[in-house]
Amino acid sequence: MKLPGLVDLQVNGFAGIDFNNPALQTEEVEEVCRLLYAEGVVGFLPTLVTNDFDVIESLARTIFAANNSSGAMILGLHLEGPFISSLPGARGAHDVKWICAPNFNRICYLQNIFRNKIKLLTFSPDWQDSAKFVEGVCGLGIRVAIGHTMATQEEITQATNAGATLSTHLGNGIPNQLSRHPNPIWAQLAEDRLWASLIGDGFHLSRDIFQTIIKVKRNKAFLVSDSTMFAGMKSGQYQSSIGGDVILTAEGRLSMAGNENLMAGSAMSIRMMIESLVRNNWLNFEEAWELGSIRPWRYLGGRGWSEQVEISVPESWC
Repeated sequence: MKLPGLVDLQVNGFAGIDFNNPALQTEEVEEVCRLLYAEGVVGFLPTLVTNDFDVIESLARTIFAANNSSGAMILGLHLEGPFISSLPGARGAHDVKWICAPNFNRICYLQNIFRNKIKLLTFSPDWQDSAKFVEGVCGLGIRVAIGHTMATQEEITQATNAGATLSTHLGNGIPNQLSRHPNPIWAQLAEDRLWASLIGDGFHLSRDIFQTIIKVKRNKAFLVSDSTMFAGMKSGQYQSSIGGDVILTAEGRLSMAGNENLMAGSAMSIRMMIESLVRNNWLNFEEAWELGSIRPWRYLGGRGWSEQVEISVPESWC
């Protein structure tokens, strides 16, 4: 069966290769491109999380030096941080040492040296002058997403008015316990101008919240893998550049070793997520595939569709 290729806007790593490892090699990036293409992914955003700016710049240079002509296309870069909330729970597995207030000059510098290849920036709008920051970043041709936040409804509205267009992995990057209302999930869910990316591995979100977000956001919801280097690896305890010691269960759940309630990214590719969603009757195949292909492509501003992939689909899915 020929289908539109998958597009993943949040890839931290895959199959033992970590985009956030300071020792990352260009050959490793090229290997991820090949492996993801074999999974049906035709384009993706390598994702760099909160870190020292010199490390972020070095990693980006390595990523953009890759030749991906034989694999999934690198569509640009997703910066997830460092301008996120420093509050426990909201910051997730991000290192609090490197979290800082929005710095427009830093983003200008990176966008300039990498020739407009930064495509998405996730930040928290609870910092001072966030709206002005959003306006500036959007003016650089970068899409702005809200995530890892405990921002108020007013702060979220102001960021959206200024140009923010996405909620990064809505329902995650937030403390386990929240006020019933108001809280940042309700505020983002109710904002019609915000798209929502969702991690569909069956662990980051329960079935009810996952399906509720899709029903509310409709054609503005899409899947991201948030995959780490542990996607496709065997269960066990590992050392990660994102968060330190992590535990990967046999079922595929990835969490911090010191706090199993705190997720540490996912251990699935977007193709694996679609298989899980269909197998567990969260979505039908057609709907799940669209959330992993056409929807994220449209969010990035893509028009039409030029590349399809040949996929073997079990009859039970159709």
